[in-house]
Amino acid sequence: MKSRLLLLMLYLIILFLPTSLATEGATDQSFSETMMISGEEGVEVKSAEESNPIELSTVLTQGKKPDHILHTGSKLCYGRSKEYGFLVSFDSGLTWEERNEGLPRKLIYPFQRDQVRYLTAIGVDPFNPQRVAVTTTNHLYLSENHGETWRQLPFSNGSAITSVALSPHNKEHILVGTSFAGFYETIDLGKSWIDLAKDLSFLKQSSSLREEISALAYHPENPSKLLFACGFGNGLYLYNKTLNIWETLNLATTDRQLIKNLFFLRNLETESDSQGEKPSWWLQITKQQAVAFYTWPGFQLITEEQTIATIEHNQGKLARIDQAKDRYGIYVRSDYAQGRLLDNHLKFMAENGLNAMVVDFKDDFGFVTYETQVPLAQKIGAIMKRIKIKELLKKAKEQNIYVIGRIVVFKDSCLYQYDNYEYAAWDRYDDQPWRYLVKEKNSAGEDTYVQREHWVDPFSAEVWEYNLAIAAELEALGVDEIQFDYIRFPTDGNLGRIRYRHQPVAAERIDALESFLAMARERLQIPISTDLYGFNCWYQMEGLTGQNICLFSEYVDVICPMYYPSHFPTEFFPGDYLERAEFIYKEGSFRAQALVAENTIIRPYVQAFLLTGLELRMTAPVYTEYLLRQVRGVLSSATPGFTLWNNSNRYYMVKKPLKDYLFTTLPECK
Repeated sequence: MKSRLLLLMLYLIILFLPTSLATEGATDQSFSETMMISGEEGVEVKSAEESNPIELSTVLTQGKKPDHILHTGSKLCYGRSKEYGFLVSFDSGLTWEERNEGLPRKLIYPFQRDQVRYLTAIGVDPFNPQRVAVTTTNHLYLSENHGETWRQLPFSNGSAITSVALSPHNKEHILVGTSFAGFYETIDLGKSWIDLAKDLSFLKQSSSLREEISALAYHPENPSKLLFACGFGNGLYLYNKTLNIWETLNLATTDRQLIKNLFFLRNLETESDSQGEKPSWWLQITKQQAVAFYTWPGFQLITEEQTIATIEHNQGKLARIDQAKDRYGIYVRSDYAQGRLLDNHLKFMAENGLNAMVVDFKDDFGFVTYETQVPLAQKIGAIMKRIKIKELLKKAKEQNIYVIGRIVVFKDSCLYQYDNYEYAAWDRYDDQPWRYLVKEKNSAGEDTYVQREHWVDPFSAEVWEYNLAIAAELEALGVDEIQFDYIRFPTDGNLGRIRYRHQPVAAERIDALESFLAMARERLQIPISTDLYGFNCWYQMEGLTGQNICLFSEYVDVICPMYYPSHFPTEFFPGDYLERAEFIYKEGSFRAQALVAENTIIRPYVQAFLLTGLELRMTAPVYTEYLLRQVRGVLSSATPGFTLWNNSNRYYMVKKPLKDYLFTTLPECK
């Protein structure tokens, strides 16, 4: 046991060596030979010295370093980076080389350099570490040569890919974990997939939704067994897929451990102890801010080392986050943003200890609600002056109210119709603007079809420029923060008919949204916030809407999830409706913060309206508690802020002063 600990201590010394050290003398050849993982039969595993490591000076000049690292136990390390894609190191992480040949590229503003799509996971064969797999949100790739070349393997189920593992027992066996659809195994390199999680009832969050699988690993000695970690610190399990039995592995901690990766390191001690003990394994668990090592078998903690997980922000980002935090407010519709109605809102905010308002300056129909000087807004007839913006800002500043300018981006009836529908989403079959039509009764009781929404093309640079011109004007006028809503693709109607005429070849939906946000971050100095669907902040997602909270957080300062309980299916954590509401906001805020790490503030929208039949039957005491439960859920998390949303702007659900909840120890809801 002592010899194992010594070997592990040596490994940790190399594992956590600062990357500024010189290459020479920084590694130990005897340690590398002792820890070298054996290859499969007939496969030679190269040592670090035989693998042509990159010169230190070249790599450091280029500034490449991974965001996430997987150490294989030898000098060989793999990493993934938002900026540089897949990286490999042959000297324990001192120098890194890009190896992205065959991995997919993204097309984002400013379109000046080749960039690999965001990689969501890395998996390595513990017997043959030349074999490595990576995933993007939607695809799986395999390399047999340390990432020199890649090939795509088939996998698709509509969920984001969050983890991957390569079998040490059979080259054709691969595990893939997803954000809300469980985990799958292929035994024929992706030609077919088996849903291994379908009978694991504890993973289910509704009939069609399961907990995220954040990490996977094959058992190194038993091909029927595997390990998997649930996302957001919701458990580590050993699973026998043949017998369909599982057991929980206790991490002996009261904190929710955010597990990012699982990897088995082989212990090749040549000498057995007095009982003739055979060589065993170490299980390496990569967490959010630590790497822990456990014996295997036995699962006893040997040691845990803290890693540096703090994100380095520039001073501008830090200042924006500081400005945007601790904001508690209401949504103010444009026709309520002047005169007596505005004064009533300001009085309500003072009575409830609120310090922020989200104001419609470009609304759901594309109308600009103040006297804008943006030429295109004037040209397309988008100006509907409802707000005296200078008066509004003056009143707000007098009461220390933080003003957030809401801009609806890609839903815009005015721009949709402009220039013979040049910027409209297009119908690929009828060769005309795409329409989302809803059947309604007219005054004569006859069925008629009404176009409910007007969507413009999110790939259009002209659409980006128009919305950012309005944002820049609001910044110059003194608005404190810009909030982009409907920064997504349409989700209702016959979506299969849509064609986006401004879409570049090979560009994906997330590329359009990321490009817009990259341009916004370049143009604006004040904080930027974005509104996202609640589901898109509960799980890692992208798909239909294009919204990816992890990528959004690279550009914006605030994410505003819409965790409206009425919008979640009733089978999603069923039970007492009020307790469920509190849970959705508390757990949702925690999950969103985990997804963005330290990049971004989470400031949810709170449902201050009643929608479903159950809600509409609530009496005043009940719906008051319903609102307070949501507020309590937010405030019991680490989330610094929320916004009440009611489209009618009637905040009748607030019967008790919210300031009693904001600035004191939270009382129990009664």
